[in-house]
Amino acid sequence: MVLFSQQPGVSSVNGTTLSIAGARSDQNTMTIDGLDVNDIAAGSSTSMVGNAPVDSIQEFRGTVAGLLAGSGTGGGGQFQLITRSGTNKFHGNINEYHRDASTVANDWFNNNTNPKVPRPNYIRNQFGGSIGGPVLKDRLFFFFDYYGSRIVQSGTQNRLVPLDSYRAGNVSYIKASANGTACAATSRQDTTPQCIGVANIKSLDPQGQGFSANMLSVFNNRYPRANLLGQGDGINSGVYRFTYPAPDSHNIYVAKVDFNLTQSQRIWARATVSREDRVYAAPQFANDPLTFPFQDRSYAYVIGHNWIIGSNKVNSFEYGDNIGVYNFPTLYNPTGLNSFTFGGGSTTFLNGAYAAPGSQRRRVPIPVVRDDFNWTIGRHNLSFGGTFKFIKTNSLLVNDYNFVSLGLGGNTNTLNASLRPSDIRAGTTASTTYDSAFALALGRVGLFNSNYNYTPSGSVITQGSGAVRRYRYYQTELYFGDIWKVTPHLTIDYGVRWQYYTVPYEANGLEAVQNTNFDSYFAARAAQSRSGVSGDGAVPFITYQLGGKANNGPDLYSPNYKDFAPRFAFSYNPASDPKTVFNGSVGIVFDRTVINAVNFVQDQSSYLFQNSASRLYGSANANSALLNDPRVGTNLSIPAPPAAPAITKPFTPYVTNGIGNGLAGGQFNTIIDPKLKDPYSLMYNFGIQHEFSSSFVMRLNYVGRQGRRLLAQADASQLIDFPDSRSGQTLNQAFSNIVTQSRASNTVTNQPFFENQIGTGGTQFIYKNFASLVQAGDFADIMQALAANGYIAPNIGMPTQFAGNTFMTNKGFSSYNGFLATVSKNSAKGARFDVNYTWSHSIDNVSAVANFIPSSQGFGYVCDVTQPRACRANSDFDINHVISADFIYDLPFGRGRAFGANTPLWLDELIGGWTLSGLPGWRSGQALNTRTNAFVAGYANNSPAIFNGDTGAIRKRIHKAGNGAVTLFDDPTKASTAFSGPIGLHIGNRNVLRGPSAWGMDAGLAKTFKLIPEKVNLKFRADAYNVFNHPVFSAPTITNQNIFASTFGTLTTMQMWNGTSYRVAQFALRLEF
Repeated sequence: MVLFSQQPGVSSVNGTTLSIAGARSDQNTMTIDGLDVNDIAAGSSTSMVGNAPVDSIQEFRGTVAGLLAGSGTGGGGQFQLITRSGTNKFHGNINEYHRDASTVANDWFNNNTNPKVPRPNYIRNQFGGSIGGPVLKDRLFFFFDYYGSRIVQSGTQNRLVPLDSYRAGNVSYIKASANGTACAATSRQDTTPQCIGVANIKSLDPQGQGFSANMLSVFNNRYPRANLLGQGDGINSGVYRFTYPAPDSHNIYVAKVDFNLTQSQRIWARATVSREDRVYAAPQFANDPLTFPFQDRSYAYVIGHNWIIGSNKVNSFEYGDNIGVYNFPTLYNPTGLNSFTFGGGSTTFLNGAYAAPGSQRRRVPIPVVRDDFNWTIGRHNLSFGGTFKFIKTNSLLVNDYNFVSLGLGGNTNTLNASLRPSDIRAGTTASTTYDSAFALALGRVGLFNSNYNYTPSGSVITQGSGAVRRYRYYQTELYFGDIWKVTPHLTIDYGVRWQYYTVPYEANGLEAVQNTNFDSYFAARAAQSRSGVSGDGAVPFITYQLGGKANNGPDLYSPNYKDFAPRFAFSYNPASDPKTVFNGSVGIVFDRTVINAVNFVQDQSSYLFQNSASRLYGSANANSALLNDPRVGTNLSIPAPPAAPAITKPFTPYVTNGIGNGLAGGQFNTIIDPKLKDPYSLMYNFGIQHEFSSSFVMRLNYVGRQGRRLLAQADASQLIDFPDSRSGQTLNQAFSNIVTQSRASNTVTNQPFFENQIGTGGTQFIYKNFASLVQAGDFADIMQALAANGYIAPNIGMPTQFAGNTFMTNKGFSSYNGFLATVSKNSAKGARFDVNYTWSHSIDNVSAVANFIPSSQGFGYVCDVTQPRACRANSDFDINHVISADFIYDLPFGRGRAFGANTPLWLDELIGGWTLSGLPGWRSGQALNTRTNAFVAGYANNSPAIFNGDTGAIRKRIHKAGNGAVTLFDDPTKASTAFSGPIGLHIGNRNVLRGPSAWGMDAGLAKTFKLIPEKVNLKFRADAYNVFNHPVFSAPTITNQNIFASTFGTLTTMQMWNGTSYRVAQFALRLEF
């Protein structure tokens, strides 16, 4: 990844994913010896199946813009790696790279935690060797490389845990005032204890029981104590930061054989085997046994034939298979098939007591046939070729278990004034933090959501067994190109690439398709809303039937036969200035298929083979809910889950006797739009290159991209305005009025819409029971709660079948403009370097990649389908300024150098052969969003805050606040007050903020000992990654992007800088021959 990130035009997002020239991170393509090695199932930007040890690579080529006809797949960066071959001379090496705890610094947050978290344990031994040479001189050659790694290390993790006061049975809250002074919404136990009160929860509990003894047992016996009091809500929860063991054992074997059949023909074969065992995620708490191991058993093979046909023709052929084999089990989960959420409502109050029981594994072979033919005719160099891939994804996903919410949740997502202390501070923060803590303290069960899998015949599979899927599809790509030497100074490259990707299908017939597309369904909803028609049949229901090739049914979407991508480029070298070259290109690139979204997102909502059942407790009357709803028993015992629904074909989910109930149950759906087309981008660039004296070369390039028809997830159940026929007032107008009034005076006036649609007193009923949601502007949650409790007619604002109905559509678009500058110095006088500077700006309306799940994150949707440009803003991965550099400097001492050129051998062994190298870099802050925990356009679409335009209030200055927490803003209070929650359907814009900037440097010092001159060398290296141990802070977490949270802008984690977040030193020895 470091090698990729050093290219100009590359933005490294959180140090882990790469966006290249405005493309989404899942559009990068990596090949080894012509073989596709992308982990397409995961859609990662840098995940490489089988891996490629550095010593096994002969050549690396990277292209970020100006793709020619022969370049594909995907619309992002193109990276090609070529494996080494043996020669007529034996060459090889034996190496050992060592790191241990004495060479590793502590994480910045570990050092600043009270008590201090010890430095993570770390021992890494990376070792191996390679050898290559002849078997038969000039005919048969071999190469072999072994890479081994053994890492003993610790990771760090933050968890939300109860504060000591809560563990003692006290539910705290922010008081309205203390000692005659108003208390701020950001009040906390550790900073303003005088503003924190303790509720008499036994008297407030409708059952009169008070704090549940069963919950207290869980809190005191399972949860560790908080050691970061400046994080969490600071009222009832804090953060526990801990280290955990994360060992990693990895072996990679690479072997290659080359055989010269004749002087013009060569055949070769390469095989790679990867074996890795590591811990991929933190356990729930520090002393838990191994919970999340990872196993990699991937392998690959490829054979090739290169043929020089006469003096002007060359053909290259490759066939191979790259097989990714991954396993992600969950080994420790005492709660069995139950996954608990503690807190409910719109925020996570505490992390659950135990990890969820889900797991997955997959085996994804990608057989590839590729041929490239080159024919030179006069001044034309013609190229023809293509690639065929037969991709087979075989997966097991275990998510058929029970999701249980304790505390708020179900039909009760907020409390009313009678359940709160009389002196509690009014406002969203105080109310929601108290409400969550109070309901959880009682041990209330809020909801069940149970997932089930089915056989093709409709029988229910035992929960926890998982769903097996075998998807198949084919990729065909053909191209033609011509490099035309028009004149000795002008070269033109033109051509066209055609791709045809079949629609994925499930080989065993476990595939279902719906009966509508997004535009048709949403148009019906829009017409219904405009006309003011409500009732159970006002919106058509979505029905599922058998689909796919194995069922002789309809496809998930129609294939695209017309994906022709013309490309044109030129290079001009003026006769008057032979050291200057002008170049440019324009062309179309298509994105890769959405197989990862099909297999791991859409497939989970087939309903014929996966389904869920919900049981929601409570009502909008919180007093009644807390009086009558069940409460948790000993050892988190709960009522039995709801039974699996019976399946018929076709099947209409969440509809009973013609009445939709999915909205009431908070149910989600994910569908691929049958009208989906392959996304594409128009790319263009223009550049100039000039070679100066002293081996300096400068390259200046402008790169542009216009993304069209991009994959975008849109919610067809999003809230739509609705008119009241009697008064003429709309739903949006009514809700906007009460939001504005409640924020100004904590009172609201009656609104005709609510008085007519709900009944007399409807406005005050809403404000009494949902005051905190009203003040937040949480439109969709209120409408869902009203519908769930029957207080409003069906299909007003939101349809009754689904609370969230995600379609994967082509409603995304983007625009990218970048200036790329590179200054290079080729090897001269022992010094060589490259300095890259990128200025760029990427704008889009949504940035999520194909396998992202917005409903679980609260973002990643098209903000408002009725206004597709409403959230046109900085892309999530937008970074305006990036500087990267690399240098190698041979120190001028010893034989053959400027100083001591004639020194004796013994002295040369001491002072000669030293080389200094480094990778310095800097970047500006990544685009950063705000959150409000107000869901407006969609039930799961967390709305951005409305910015008042005061740029001074959001000035960045990373520093430690009075409570010891690290904050992004110069004044966090001013920063939060520069924003407000949404008003009605009016929301703020995306990504108006910028996260922390970052800089760092890796450096190395090497010494070469010439044991046998020209034959055997011993190299010593000392490397330091993040050599200055500069803290590189990650952007605030989603929780800390909430403008209403007391932790708004708080920084809690570090991001990677070239693979580490703290200084790591490494020492190495290499014997080369």
